[in-house]
Formats: sequence, C-alpha cells, structure tokens
Amino acid sequence: MTLINVIENTVEKYPEACALQHSGGIITYKVLYDAILRLANGLQNLGLGRSERAAVMLPNIPHFAMVYHAIMRLGAVVVPFNTMLKGREIAALLDECEARTFITLQTIYKDCSTYVNLIRSLRNVILLGEETPKNAVNLTRLMAKSTPLFDVAPVDESDIAVVNYTAGETGRPKGAELAHSNLLSNTSACAEIFNIEPNDVLYAALPFFTPMGQTLLLNQAILSGAALNLVPKFDPSETAKHICQGKSTVFIGTPSMFKIVLYVAAGYEVEKPLRLCICGNGQLDEDTIKGFEKRFATHILECYTAAETSPVIAVNKWRSGRRIGSLGHPLPGVEMKIVDERSRELHIGATGEIIVKGPNVMKGYLNRPTLTSLVLHDGWFYTGDLGKMDINGFFYLVDRLYDRIMKGGFTIYPYEIETLLKCHPDVSDAAVVGIQETPYDQELKACIVLKSSSNISTEQIAAYCLEHLALYKVPKVVRFYKELPRQDDGQLNREELKREIK
Repeated sequence: MTLINVIENTVEKYPEACALQHSGGIITYKVLYDAILRLANGLQNLGLGRSERAAVMLPNIPHFAMVYHAIMRLGAVVVPFNTMLKGREIAALLDECEARTFITLQTIYKDCSTYVNLIRSLRNVILLGEETPKNAVNLTRLMAKSTPLFDVAPVDESDIAVVNYTAGETGRPKGAELAHSNLLSNTSACAEIFNIEPNDVLYAALPFFTPMGQTLLLNQAILSGAALNLVPKFDPSETAKHICQGKSTVFIGTPSMFKIVLYVAAGYEVEKPLRLCICGNGQLDEDTIKGFEKRFATHILECYTAAETSPVIAVNKWRSGRRIGSLGHPLPGVEMKIVDERSRELHIGATGEIIVKGPNVMKGYLNRPTLTSLVLHDGWFYTGDLGKMDINGFFYLVDRLYDRIMKGGFTIYPYEIETLLKCHPDVSDAAVVGIQETPYDQELKACIVLKSSSNISTEQIAAYCLEHLALYKVPKVVRFYKELPRQDDGQLNREELKREIK
C-alpha cells in the first residue's frame, strides 16, 4: 500500500466530506481528488516521469495538497522547499536534488529566477499566479486544460515518495529519502495513537514543507478523512483567536508556536476546548505545558521527531503515565536504544546517543553515500542526540551532539551562516550561537572579528546576511570582538560567546 492508495480509499469512503478549508471556501475530498488527477495528467504531459524529482515551494494552500499527490501518482518524488529560502539557497537545493520540475508561486520565482534559470536539470517551471513568464507554465491553466488521469504508475511501497531536506552540520543541506512505506507506517501509527477521526478539523499552521507538516497534518488528515484548516502564514494572534473560538479540534505545532500562542491568548475567551494538541521538533517546558492545557482546556502530546524518521519516533502519551519533560515511548514497531561511542547498549539511567530502528527510518541521504554510512548501521539510525532511559522505558533528551540551534521551529546549524560571514571581505573570523532573547524562542547572535582596516557596521553585516539567507537564518544580534574565545583544544567556546560581551 502507498500514499496513492490512501487518498483513493478516503475519497471512496468520504467523497462529500470537507478535505480543505481555506480563505476561498471548502474543498471536498471528491473535488480535491479530481484536481489531483487533472494535475497528474498535466505533469505527465510535461514529461515528469517515474523516480524524477519535482521541487515544491508553496505555502499551506490547496495547491500544495494537489501537487503533492499528483507528483506521487506519477511515481515521481516530491521535494518540498522552505518558502523562506532565497535565490542562491533555492538554486543550490534544485541543483543538489537534480530537480526536473520546480513548482512555486509567481512572486517567489520573480525573486529567484536569475539563479533558478541556471539549473541544468530543470525542464519545467510551473507557477501559481496571474503573471506567467514565457519560459514557465501556469499551474491553474495546466489543471484546467487537463483531463483526469485515472491510471496509476506502478509504484511500490519501497519506492521513494519524498525527499525532505534538513540542515547539515557542515552547512550543506541533507536530503532524507523517505519511501511510501516510511511515511505510511508513521502516519498510520500516529493516527491510531492520536485517534484522529473524520469529524476532526486540524489547524494547519505548521508548514507542509516540514516533515511534521506532511505526516501529522496533510497525510494524517487524509488517512483519517478529517479536514484541514489551511493557514498560509502562522499568525500567533489569529491562531489564539481561532483556537479559542473552537473552530478546529486539533492543534499541531512546535514548542515556539505553543509558547507564543499562550503568550498572546490572554485577551481571548475560550468558547470551546481543543480536543487535542500535538507538539514536536523540540521539547516544551513544563510551565508552558501546564499553562496551555489550563488555558485551552486541552492536553498536549509531545513527540520526538527527526526528518530522517518520517518524522515521529516517540510520543509522550496522555493516558499511559505521561512524564512531562520526557520523550515518551517509541511508536509501535519502532525501537530506541541508548548506546556508547562503540554502539554498546547502556544500562538504565546512563547517558549516551539515541539510536532508532523501525519502518519509519529513511533509506538514506540523497546522493550522500558517505554521510549515509555514518548515520545508518544495521538498520539503526544514529540521531546525534544524547539521551537516557528510565526504569519505566521513558526516554529523555539530555543534549545535542552537534551545535544545533532551534529557532521558530527550524533547525539551524551555525556552520552555514559562519561560512557565509567569513566570505565577506571585511570579516576575519566569525561564529554564530543561539541566545534566549524571548520567553518562547531562540535568536541568532553573530560574533564577528573584523579585519584591521575595516569599519563595517552591524547594519551592513545584517544586510549582507539578508541578501543571501532565508530570513529565519539572519542573525538578529551582531557583536564585534577583537578575537573569539577558544578552549584549550582550540575549539570555539560557544558558551562564552552566548554572553553579552564585546
């Protein structure tokens, strides 16, 4: 069984049920499926074929769901892109995944076309918008002029369905190859645990281009016949208002989303409680959990996630002795262990690396065999996270093995930004660290050593980053140093850099 069969089964069961709620009204499963079949035919006529990769850079609008499933219907591979990426970042990913097709908004393409048009692998650029350049195809017209494609490509559950890019420790993004079986097993296990039903409405503010957005929102809703309330751009105040009014039954987000929604919700009256909340991609502190649950008369189930695991590994379930602050227990069919540097399993309470095995673990990193061999051994995925397990089988996250920064639900590796900063002609050395600037999120701090002849300003450094990086990667704080503090072994002392010293 594949994700193609999932939507076919749901359409057969609930053809007139609401699939998508958006600013223009509602779209039933029957209408959504018809659009998918038409778009699949249009893409096939443009030459998109089995196993070829199609990059999708769209917000949470109906077209994302249509494009996502149309690509899979052809046996092709979906490669979701973060909608906040800039020209060079977009082109680098297109080149990295050897994309044959690029589907995005006309407004996004306008800003990145200079870079995108240099990608040799690209055959088609498909745009959503009123103005379409001569070298591109209009997405709306492509669907309108195409007839439904009822034939399905011979897709096996072991075939790659999606390549989800995740930040890399070396600054180069890594594309996790996920098969239909990976995504379907993870979606099915989550839908069963969370008991998602056809009468549920999932508030879809978490972007579909994220692994969580795909599995816990898009795929989980379609598998269950539930409705998705589409939110193209997350707005904390609108989210708090919507939740208080009880228009959705399930809210899924990252720790920073929960924290800021709780922070701005004080002015709204709760008219109807939320049935369920799901939090992933980081740990939520106890004060926020208790405050959110009390404010919205709900409960939060925390997930341990990674892009390489489709993405849910473990869940801190409500009715099985929840441990606030833990990662919970592994999903059914998923194994977790704590091991030392020689991959030997450690005793209860000992700290080591968390490794994972199960049907949700990726095939590998796209075109990165060496890196794949470093994280996959005998079916086990080495997460790079340090953790421990208690006597009741609850897992806990202790630390990160790498210098990851979590901001706004996104994982950022400093190396990428540091490399860019060091390319600036006025910069001699640079480091980037995460600082807790607000109660609900981290910010980036750039620590700069200038060349002796330079008098560049912090504003110029920020403008340079803004030109070349997605907005969420741009440091908010810039500090100049005579030299960067280092440890005895020559490594950067990042803890020292987090302090406000110049």
